[in-house]
Amino acid sequence: MRARYSWPVLGLLLALLMVVPARAQTAYEPAFTAEVVVAPQEDGSSRLDVYADVPYQSLRFLARTGGFEASYVVTAEVQRLADDGTVAGLVASRTWTRDVTVASYDETTSATADRSVQAITAEPGRYVVEVTLEDGASGRTFGHEIGAVVRDMSGAVVMSDPLLLDAYDADSGRFEPNIGGTISTEQEAFTVYYELFANASADLRVTYAVTDRSRLGDRPSFSALLGLAPRQREDVGVPFLTTEELEVPAGLTPAALRIPTEGLQVGDYALTIRLEDEAGDVVAEAERPFTIRWMGLDAQIADLDQAIAQLRYVAKDREINAIRNAPSYEEKARLFQEFWERRDPTPSTSRNEQMEAYYYRVAYANQRYSRLRDAGWITDRGEVYIRFGEPDHVEDRPFNYSTQPYQVWFYYRHGRQFIFVDEGVGDYQLLVPIWDERTRL
Repeated sequence: MRARYSWPVLGLLLALLMVVPARAQTAYEPAFTAEVVVAPQEDGSSRLDVYADVPYQSLRFLARTGGFEASYVVTAEVQRLADDGTVAGLVASRTWTRDVTVASYDETTSATADRSVQAITAEPGRYVVEVTLEDGASGRTFGHEIGAVVRDMSGAVVMSDPLLLDAYDADSGRFEPNIGGTISTEQEAFTVYYELFANASADLRVTYAVTDRSRLGDRPSFSALLGLAPRQREDVGVPFLTTEELEVPAGLTPAALRIPTEGLQVGDYALTIRLEDEAGDVVAEAERPFTIRWMGLDAQIADLDQAIAQLRYVAKDREINAIRNAPSYEEKARLFQEFWERRDPTPSTSRNEQMEAYYYRVAYANQRYSRLRDAGWITDRGEVYIRFGEPDHVEDRPFNYSTQPYQVWFYYRHGRQFIFVDEGVGDYQLLVPIWDERTRL
C-alpha cells in the first residue's frame, strides 16, 4: 500500500480524526436473485415470467410454536422504455406475499431458498423490470433492475427465452429453476428448458451450442461447427454442441435438453438455441448466458486463477506460488481446496464459513471500490475491507479549500483507523500503510 502524502497533510488529517464520525457505512448483503423470462402464450401474446429466489439466510425468522416462521413481499413493476432508453411509463405492477415455515433453527441458516414466479402479459418492446423484496419481520428492502426485450410472438414458430433448471421431471412438468444462471461444478448436469408455440405442426431441427462468452464474437457459423470434431470445437471455444430433430405440434409445447457439465471448466458461457425448418432456414433463435462456478462453495468465485491471486491478503507468497504453479488445473484446484480446508472453522460441515466470508468481501470490494484501471479488490479501500471487514463507522469529508476529499474508516473492534485521500475522480489512496502504528486508535 502507498503512503504518498506529506507530514503536514498527515498531521492535519489526524487532528480531524477527533471529529465524531459522520455516518455509518451500510453493509452489503446478498438478499435474493431475480430473473425475467419472456415466453409466448397460446393466444399469440407474450408474457414476462418474473422469478424470485430468496435464500432463507436473507429472511428474519421468528420463533413460533413448533418451529420458525418468516414472510416477505415481492413487488415487480414493469416499465416500458422509449427508443432513447428513457423510462416511458409504468405498464404493470404485481405484488405477492410468501410465508415460509421451518421446523428447526438450523433450517433458517441453511442454503435452502424459497422460489416463486408471477406471469405478467406484455406487448412487444423494451422494458425494465424493478423487482423489490421486503422482509416481513425486519422491514428491510432489497431490489433488482432487470432489462427485458419482449419479441413479437406472432410468427409461425416462436420460442421463449431459455430457462436453466437444476431438476426437471418431463412426465409431470415439474421443475426446479436455477435463478441467476450459476451452475456448480458439483452438478453433473443441468437442464435448459424453453417453450415453443407453433401455428401448425412442423418438423424442425434444433441446435444447442455452449460457447465461451469471451469468444462468442469469433464463433464460426453453426454449419461450420457441425463439421468439426469435438476437440476442434473446444479449440474455437465451443465445448458443447448437439443437434436433434424436433416434431412440434400445433399450440404451446415445452422442450428441454439435459447438458452435462463434464468438459465445462470454470468460466462464463453463452447457451444458444437455434431452430431451423426443413429448408434450413432459421425460424427462431435464443441465447442465455450462464456461469460455471468452482465447487459451489462460494457463489462469488467465478475464476480459479483469479481466486488464487486474490489470496494475497490471507496467504504467503510461497503458498500462492505453490498453488499457481501446479502442473494441471485439477492439481491447482486440489491445492486451493486444501488451503481453505486447513482454515475451515467447521470441518464437519459442507460449508467453509471462512472461505465464504473472505470471497464475499472480495466480491463486495469489486462492486464498491473498482476504478477504471483496477478491480476493487486491489485498491487500497478494497484491501482494507477484505482484511478487516466492514468498518464500524466511516467519516466522509468532501473537498474544501484547505484539504483534498478524504475518508476515515474506524474499526473500534480492532483499535484502528485508516485514512483514504482522494487523488482525483474517486481514486482514494491510503495515507499510511496498514502495518503502521499510526493507524491505531
